[in-house]
Amino acid sequence: MSTFEKLEKSRVDHLLVETIKQVGVSNYSLIARLTGLNAETVRYKVNKQFNKMGLGVFVNIDYEGLGLRRGIFFARATPNQGKSWLDHTSYLTFVGKAIGLDRYLCIYAIPYRLKKKYLDSLFYLKQSGLVEELLLADISWVRYPPFRSEFYDFDKGGWHVDWNRVAMTMREVGITFSTVNTDAKLDYIDLKILKCLQEDPTHDITKVAEEIGANPRTVRYHYSEHVLRNKFISGNNVRWIRPVTDNKPVDLMHLVFCFNNLSKEEMDLARKTFNKIPFTWLEIGTEDNRYFAFLDLSLANFHETVRFVERSTLLIRNRLEMITLDPLKTRSLNIPDEMYDKERGWTLSMEQSIMAPKEGTD
Repeated sequence: MSTFEKLEKSRVDHLLVETIKQVGVSNYSLIARLTGLNAETVRYKVNKQFNKMGLGVFVNIDYEGLGLRRGIFFARATPNQGKSWLDHTSYLTFVGKAIGLDRYLCIYAIPYRLKKKYLDSLFYLKQSGLVEELLLADISWVRYPPFRSEFYDFDKGGWHVDWNRVAMTMREVGITFSTVNTDAKLDYIDLKILKCLQEDPTHDITKVAEEIGANPRTVRYHYSEHVLRNKFISGNNVRWIRPVTDNKPVDLMHLVFCFNNLSKEEMDLARKTFNKIPFTWLEIGTEDNRYFAFLDLSLANFHETVRFVERSTLLIRNRLEMITLDPLKTRSLNIPDEMYDKERGWTLSMEQSIMAPKEGTD
């Protein structure tokens, strides 16, 4: 391949990724119109080449718009317990385990009306001896920083970061979700549509109907009139997943940086710092003024990243904790559709949480 051909391919890949960030991957015809590419070329690149580029596409669910309240907590598991405390915990959307420790960092999304009962079920785990320590906080806002394609090498499927350019980044980009009190507006079919699209964003609505065993016209109506109109899906996130597609998940470093007791000005400093770093895929602010930044990166970028954070946060570094999560025991989870009943809506009972282990937990 000539130098010109490589440059042209890189330009096309860059354009494709930037377009997918805006409109997702389910409508190849729309992507083709926006990029000027042939629809079959788009289909081929999305289905055959995207993973080879080391990238994955994820949908961002507006949990608050669904009537769910998000929270974050640390849990220290009791050593040598026969059953994992995670087997008795529901409504989780993220689970991460610190390397070498029995310490977990979790995010949950719970219906407003069930929040007290849910927190009671978590504290019961402590009373029953499954966990030794719990530290909980309500989330006040969440943001998914967009994929920074200007620092990505599409041919090699990895990051190529110019840290001088990183330092010059000035503006915060991406949608921020703030907590609001709202009643749930979704129904069972809406929920199944969201679950299918979380599992595979390339699904078109006809395929979703097949997956959930419903009439395609009914599913199409729910998708257009409920999911889209209510903006349950707020956007699409492109993330680097090369180690996973290469079957080398241990090469993917999951880092979490946490700052405590920040003033508004200090919170702005933390946000500005991690908005510059291209590996940041999730930011969280809590009601007790804590800030969390979630980063996915390779070992080759680890030292420069930490040095950049240290240089940029001198004023608040005494309140910084860096957590390295185990890549084999860290995962994002889909919307908890197993907790939704067709007749009663979202459900939770103490017996449900405490007595019935879930399948698929580690």
